Amino acid sequence: MSPSCPPGPAFASGGFSCTVDDKVLSLDAESAFSHGLGEGLLNFHGAAEIRDPFAPDGLRKVTLAPSHLPHHWLNGNELKLRIYSETADGPFASFDLVVETKSSEADDPAYTGTYRLQIYRAEAPAGSDEQQVIRTGTAECSVG
Repeated sequence: MSPSCPPGPAFASGGFSCTVDDKVLSLDAESAFSHGLGEGLLNFHGAAEIRDPFAPDGLRKVTLAPSHLPHHWLNGNELKLRIYSETADGPFASFDLVVETKSSEADDPAYTGTYRLQIYRAEAPAGSDEQQVIRTGTAECSVG
């Protein structure tokens, strides 16, 4: 009789993509994720273009990498992402983007919801006394 190994747990993977396209923000973000390992993300990437004139040049177009995603939530019919970036040069500025989406049914791959974009500048732009603005809009994701 030959020795045999008991079967291990079966793991599968899936993926998601999220988009926003409005006058304030263009977002295309995607990632693969594991099922059964706490839904860890694999190869998160994408692009964010902040169209709001309050954003400084250094934050207008950001190529997203895993380091831009300090927090995510994928559980049941909810997908939430927190995307953060800050300027590398010049006066400090940052954006903090929270995307919150839900599907209407457990097996529905379409997730819809909102985003909240906070743009902060250490130095207010010319002609403004404001150092931060908050913008909101709608977001769509697909999970499978």
